Amino acid sequence: MVTGGSVIGVKYAGGAMVAADTLASYGSLARYEGVVRMAQVGMANDTILAAGGDHSDYQYMLKMIDQKATAEFAIDDGATMTPSSLHSWLTRIMYQRRSKMDPLWNSVLIAGFRDGKSYLGSSDLYGTAFTDDFMASGLGAHLALPLMRKGWREDLTEAEARTLLEDCMRVLFYRDTRASAYITIGKVDASGSSVSEPYILDTFWEHPSFVSGNTRGDGSW
Repeated sequence: MVTGGSVIGVKYAGGAMVAADTLASYGSLARYEGVVRMAQVGMANDTILAAGGDHSDYQYMLKMIDQKATAEFAIDDGATMTPSSLHSWLTRIMYQRRSKMDPLWNSVLIAGFRDGKSYLGSSDLYGTAFTDDFMASGLGAHLALPLMRKGWREDLTEAEARTLLEDCMRVLFYRDTRASAYITIGKVDASGSSVSEPYILDTFWEHPSFVSGNTRGDGSW
C-alpha cells in the first residue's frame, strides 16, 4: 500500500487553503517523491480535494468525482454541487464502503468557496465528517493543530494563512518520518481554485538539540 502523510487546511478572510507534502511511502520506505495529493474537483472550479492515506483509494475518489461532474454537465441544467454537497456525498460513499468492511483508507480535506463563504470539511475512512476553521489529518492532528490554534484568527490574510501552513508543514517535516520538505498548497477563493507546483520549504537544522541529540539517553529531546 502506497500512502501519503498529513494534510492540513485553514480558512482565511476571503477563502480557504490546504497543504500537503509530495511524499508517497511504501510502508516505512520513502518510495515516491513528487506525488501531488490534492486536486481541483467539480464543475464550478470552486472546490479542492486533498487526501492522506492510501493513494490508490484517493485516485479512485477522483475518478468517482469526475464521473459525477460529467453527469452534472450532461444534465445541463446549470446546477453544480457546492463544496458542502460534495463533502456530504463523499462522506456517504466512505461510510457505505466502511459498512461493507472495504473502506476507502483515506482522511480527506475538502476546501471550497461558494456564494461569498469559504468552506473547510474533513472525512475519514469511517465516514466521520466535520467542518471547522482549521483542521489537520494524520500526525498533523497532533503536531500541527496546536500551532494552528495559536496562529489562526478570523481576519487572517492569504499571506498569513500561507505562512501558517508552511510553518506547520515545516514542523511535520522535522518530526514526522513520513513527511517531505517538498509541499503543494491549494487555494480557493472568489476567483476560483488553484494548486501550486511543488516547492521546497526553507529548513534550519542547526538547533542545538538537533546538533547534540539526546545526551541523557532517555529517548527524549
